[in-house]
Amino acid sequence: MKNTFKIITISAAAALALSFAGQQFASAAAFKDINNVQDKDKIIALQNSGLIKGISQDLFGPNISISEAEGVQMIVNALDLNLDLIRFVKEPHATDYFKNANDSAWYAEALIIAGVHGLDLPADLKPNQKLTREEFTHQLIDAIEASGQLPMIKPVVIDYKDQDQVKAEYSGSIQRALNYGVLKLDESGKLKPKQEITRAEAAVAISNALAYLKAHPAPAALSETLTAEEAVQLIKEAVGPEADLQIKIDPAASISRESFTYLLVHTLQTSGQLPMFKLIPVEVADESQMDISNSGAIQTALALGFVTLDESGNFNPKGDITRTAGTDIVNKALEYLKAHQAPAAESEVLTAEQAVQLIKEAAGPKADLQIKIDPAASMTRESFTYLLVHTLQTSGQLPLLNLIPVEIKDNDKINILNSGAIQTAIALKIVKLDADGKFNPQAGITRTDAAAMVSQVQEILKRAAANQ
Repeated sequence: MKNTFKIITISAAAALALSFAGQQFASAAAFKDINNVQDKDKIIALQNSGLIKGISQDLFGPNISISEAEGVQMIVNALDLNLDLIRFVKEPHATDYFKNANDSAWYAEALIIAGVHGLDLPADLKPNQKLTREEFTHQLIDAIEASGQLPMIKPVVIDYKDQDQVKAEYSGSIQRALNYGVLKLDESGKLKPKQEITRAEAAVAISNALAYLKAHPAPAALSETLTAEEAVQLIKEAVGPEADLQIKIDPAASISRESFTYLLVHTLQTSGQLPMFKLIPVEVADESQMDISNSGAIQTALALGFVTLDESGNFNPKGDITRTAGTDIVNKALEYLKAHQAPAAESEVLTAEQAVQLIKEAAGPKADLQIKIDPAASMTRESFTYLLVHTLQTSGQLPLLNLIPVEIKDNDKINILNSGAIQTAIALKIVKLDADGKFNPQAGITRTDAAAMVSQVQEILKRAAANQ
């Protein structure tokens, strides 16, 4: 059970009078048993800073495996997590958060702190059970990121020989730990994830994490509303160099949940990082408050688990987005991308099924889109353009315009039934003719080309909504 007890009564400091008699809290002078330990200077620095203690007056016990409780204590100490600003309606207990804890044990306060701060620890945590390298690394990285002390990055995937031994739920944290320099592989390129982690290894990992934090300034306060500029930066850091992200609003303006979600999903789509899937729209109670051109992206984010509705089924599209909420959404997006195969290359021709999905995400729940061709068949520029324009027209989303047809050099290759939609797409600058004035109707449509067309459509729909 993980309940956070708020509302003012007694302070945590007054409520807790626990005895700390465990290994982790023994006082330490100069450690005599770390002379042969690699990176011993890091252990000494942590000791001098008061962040770690020994197993006795002058012994650190570098080769002793740490327990789950000791791991939590080390992380809590390193990040200076505490209960100073927390008030409880009743005296908190470690067992409120971890059923196997002992409320009178030396580790009780550390577990309460971890529970209150929402660290990703198992509810059935066994305090005396030894921690593995992968478990401690995941817990350390999660704690640092949850406390808002690390900038968002898109990890460069690092291959190691025993990565097949890592639990799937830990793989993202391990990759980020390797990117942050918190964790290092051994000389043979192995991580040894199932090996019990020693006190020396845990201390060095913490030292490396703190060094990374020092080199990378902490972001703004987590409860602070993101500006458009900060939102763009957060998304760019997550999506990576593939991001082609531009906004046309005041960089200092606050950004809403709706705008942030659209911007993230749209950026992932146009950079070719979201896989195709069958979107089944869900009912959103306050959908009427959304910009219609954003609804497809929001439905996509809901379907992929990037965002959720509140208990009343509302998305709260106009609510401000905080750094905490924005980081959480981006983290969920990254976790989804890690767990799902990357989409086909951007230069690969879209299938009919993929084209339909891309158009549905752009047109939103109003789209009534059906095709009668093989879903696996390649999609041409002509077919995709017609399908996109026709879908928008039949759902009443395209503005009326005085259409002046332009000359298309290869017009004779276009099905006459599709020519009106193609002329409309050209007039609205959804598509362009090539340098020779040709449309190339029978050429296959690539993901890059299709994403660019959909992006232009979304800009048109936004302008139309603004002029209503």
